[in-house]
Amino acid sequence: MLLILVFQIVLCSISATGFTIHQENNACSSLKYYPVKAFSSHCYVNPNVLASTPEMIKLNGYKYGTYKVVSEDGYTSLIFRVLPHDGGRNRQPVILEHGVQVNSAVWTWMGNRSLAFVLTDAGYDVWLMNQRDSGYTTHNKYKTSDYKFWANSLDDVATKGVPAMLNTVATATNKSGSIIYIGHSRGSTLAFMYASENPKEAQKFLRGVVALSPIAYLNPNLVVRVLCNLAPIIGKVLELLRISVINYPVGLTIGFYQTLCTNLPYFCKLILLLTSGSVNQFQPNDLLAFFSIFPISLSVMETLQYAQIYRSGKFQKYNYGKKQNLLKYQQQEPPLYNLGNFKLPIYMYYGKRDILIKEKSVKRIFKELGSTEKRYSSAPVGINKKKLQFGHNDFIWSKDIQELFYKDLLRTLSKLKPKSSLE
Repeated sequence: MLLILVFQIVLCSISATGFTIHQENNACSSLKYYPVKAFSSHCYVNPNVLASTPEMIKLNGYKYGTYKVVSEDGYTSLIFRVLPHDGGRNRQPVILEHGVQVNSAVWTWMGNRSLAFVLTDAGYDVWLMNQRDSGYTTHNKYKTSDYKFWANSLDDVATKGVPAMLNTVATATNKSGSIIYIGHSRGSTLAFMYASENPKEAQKFLRGVVALSPIAYLNPNLVVRVLCNLAPIIGKVLELLRISVINYPVGLTIGFYQTLCTNLPYFCKLILLLTSGSVNQFQPNDLLAFFSIFPISLSVMETLQYAQIYRSGKFQKYNYGKKQNLLKYQQQEPPLYNLGNFKLPIYMYYGKRDILIKEKSVKRIFKELGSTEKRYSSAPVGINKKKLQFGHNDFIWSKDIQELFYKDLLRTLSKLKPKSSLE
């Protein structure tokens, strides 16, 4: 996150000059062919490149439903429901919550390797969330170009955005209490925050949580640690410049990356390594597809809050400064999230090559959770081969994800049966 923040500030200014995005060959069997993709026989057209989430759902042979979610603080977000081929509705709902700098497309961009379609084919009712930085959100007062539109902490999203989405899914399915929540990275953070602050409500809505690359505490690599320690200075500069978002408008950034990765594909692979920790499972033919869903807009406040969590070593609310904390929290220091209040069944998967967390941070979460049904595992489960150990983003791009992860994930989900089937 912070690793690419400074780079992307510069990137956005470069992007403003504009780039031409070609709709011809956009996927190549090897990185070396991208600079000549227009006429290379080793390249082809991947229709998912630069497609929206609904477009990708249709391109992959499914229908979808669109629902508007209105939060109490004025945001309206679109979420998408993947409709099964048989049109069935008596299925257990599964919510997929994305991480930072991506949106719901992260669950649909890999064709038949995409988790949204794997779960749909496995018999689940799949719902794709979009948080307020996703590009699928408006506000009843602010435009997306306004400073205040992006001035959201993780706390705001967890306490206002998440419950509104859960309520929408529960109402539409009439399956409150049976919903499974799967969150990657920030998606897991939001679950920890929400269910810790609202344990009874969380139990009313959710059957259980699956956390991929779970983040409540951070144990990042050296580069990220340095950037986290620089975050207060960066934050003050951005505040003086009245900048509350990185990568806006996102179309310019995506356009830049499409051109950059076509001409310098190995540099783009380095960016992936720096933001994940491993690229052993990243396929060359996915390069432009991934850089058409990443990186999208990112709230500065959310980034600073993650840096704050690292520096303090505490899972706590946003620090506004002592004076403002007194007004908002009635205390000088931001309150802690009490993971002991988290009572839901939870299964956590982490990667040994993750740049943001290590096993000790996952163990800390595990020990503090109040759940009686809880488990954590490294991915891929039961496989010790070093080259196959997951990085932060292997959960969303691994070429062998069906064998290395989905099989175990489906076994885990089978343990979270709907409440009605347990009665």
